[in-house]
Amino acid sequence: MQSTSTSLPEPMSTDADAGLTIQSYGGLLVADAEARYVLQASRNLAGLLGRAPGEAVDRPLEQVIGARLTHRLRLELQGATRLTAPLTFSRWVGGRNRRLQLMAHRHGERVMLELEPLTGSGRRRLLGAVNQWLTRVAGASHPDALLEVLVAGVRDMTGYPRVVVYGFDGLGHAAAVAESRHAACPSLLGQRFAAHALPPHLQGGDGDFPVYYLPDAAAPAVALTPPRDPRQGARLAPQASALRAPSAALRRFLDGIGVTSLLAVSMPGDAGVWGMLVCHSDTAVALSPTRRDATHTLVQMAIQRLFLLKARVEAGFLQRVRDSRDLLSEQRGQPQSPRALLATHGGEWLELFRAAGAVLVHGHELATLGTVPPASLIDPLVERLAGAHHHAGPWHTHRLGEHPVTADLPLAPACGLLAIPLPTESGRDWLMLFRAAQADSHCWSGMPGSARPAAGPPACPVLRDALADWQRAVQDSSDAWERIERLAAMDLAEVLAIVASAHEIAGLNRELRQEKASLAEANRRLERLALRDPLTGAYNRYRIEQTLDAELSAAERYARDCALLLFDVDHFKRVNDGHGHEVGDRVLIALTEAIGSALRGCDYLGRWGGEEFVVVASSTPLSEACRLAERLRALIAGLEIDGYPESVTVSVGVAAWRPGDDRKSLVARADRAMYRAKRQGRNRVVSQADRANEGAQRPARPPGEAT
Repeated sequence: MQSTSTSLPEPMSTDADAGLTIQSYGGLLVADAEARYVLQASRNLAGLLGRAPGEAVDRPLEQVIGARLTHRLRLELQGATRLTAPLTFSRWVGGRNRRLQLMAHRHGERVMLELEPLTGSGRRRLLGAVNQWLTRVAGASHPDALLEVLVAGVRDMTGYPRVVVYGFDGLGHAAAVAESRHAACPSLLGQRFAAHALPPHLQGGDGDFPVYYLPDAAAPAVALTPPRDPRQGARLAPQASALRAPSAALRRFLDGIGVTSLLAVSMPGDAGVWGMLVCHSDTAVALSPTRRDATHTLVQMAIQRLFLLKARVEAGFLQRVRDSRDLLSEQRGQPQSPRALLATHGGEWLELFRAAGAVLVHGHELATLGTVPPASLIDPLVERLAGAHHHAGPWHTHRLGEHPVTADLPLAPACGLLAIPLPTESGRDWLMLFRAAQADSHCWSGMPGSARPAAGPPACPVLRDALADWQRAVQDSSDAWERIERLAAMDLAEVLAIVASAHEIAGLNRELRQEKASLAEANRRLERLALRDPLTGAYNRYRIEQTLDAELSAAERYARDCALLLFDVDHFKRVNDGHGHEVGDRVLIALTEAIGSALRGCDYLGRWGGEEFVVVASSTPLSEACRLAERLRALIAGLEIDGYPESVTVSVGVAAWRPGDDRKSLVARADRAMYRAKRQGRNRVVSQADRANEGAQRPARPPGEAT
């Protein structure tokens, strides 16, 4: 699944001028960078360690928490920013032995030591509950079902009366996408928050503290002694500790929705925050550190499963688009006009891409379907796109009225546009998909077809105002175009160009029958378009499939060896996102040239799609194919590409022909081998599995796995 990801502001910080104050359920010691001396202590230290803060400040840490614990702390913090797990210890306080946990992390030139009492009750029962819910998470077969299991499990483990999962879309807006609640709690399912006005508990960009716990919003905050760092003279920033007291903004928001206790767990994505799980209660909730850690573990396992299921949903979506593309490919011998193509296939495309209308421009022909701008505006739109768009990828926006290319064109009612240049020589051929303004849909990151209906106006004024603010934020804006949709549209455009060009050539054959030179040139142009990838010059998908079929027939007839190498560029999305599509194009071109120069005359290189390539190696057994793959992998890793300072690596899957193989079975084995190369760390060659493993059904490989 970018994926689509969201980078959000600093979460739940207190007012900056006041500096750091903490909640009273824990205590804080601030030590120097070497963890030798205590510089500051929270004023509730006596209740935790039996020692007043004045007796701890400016003392060696060993005298405050003990020599053995200090030694272990320093040892585990060497070269690390934080402890991997809390340390536990005991102290006699008030005539009884108290068990405590200590969590430490570095904050600038200081070491923050967070203390919290431990209770051992119910630990075995909690372990059983965690295992039970983990089993149910592992058994969920769809993202929506998984989230329902997650909120039910967290509610069971924590006792909070309401648990909600908020998902962030590609624009940063949040929506409640799953909920488990007590019957007395009003539902928040479908509630919206605009990205610019997210409430403090949904601002989940603080990766150091993925869990924020507020047992009682009404409890007074605890200050530090002394208030300022005695060596640097500054107050600690509020985000320095997970124990930080709630900000005034968070208190106001919680008071407005009638919430006293809060538990928020960040749900990370591929490149940012995917969502947030939030627990609410209108009364104070005491939750032990063990139970909070168990909740965090359940959320972590659920998010991993979620992205696997999300990848399967995306794979299903991509397969539906490819089925439409294959149907087009089968009809390439029956040339159809752009109007006929849209009439035959356009309805399915509108459904797949959640579009209100489509336009197909090919040469001097224009075809439209659904709700699109007036035909008189399409020509100027094409001219602007051709002038502003200089790479083979799609052009897209969710706000046509604000984009510099389209702002002064009256394209309403369309608000969003995905424009895919068809790979033809004219540079004026486009497939355009238009979206209307958002109404009540919210497609959370990377999930085609995951629209949730908007919530009705909540009874709570704060939430009612939040929904109205979201509606203002998305006015004149469509849903964002998700990455998987853009990839699928490019896949479709490649075959669409061939079919539309076939129609064009058929027309030329009728009109220019007497002009043989022009007709021959047009046919050569169609041949190049039909056989070669326009960017890299390698065989395109159609041609390499023909070549592979021919090699498999020869292998079957003469018992001749044949092997298939399937390449995928590692982390290609980072190349495009970090350096631009033009650099990404140069990477693919350089890779193609390098591989082509290293192959024999009887080997064939083709672009399989996106950043995937195949090599068909004639008369080559598996062992030699693996050696060839390793040489190519090393050659690619050593490439120097203008404008891209990093090395380019590939993951390679190798499969050899076996009696009875067809193209589908051979490609499937190579694909599984390449998937294992990805899982084993990328930049490696993996050959087909042994017979026992070949029968196993692996999970669907995410379409964007390599990026």
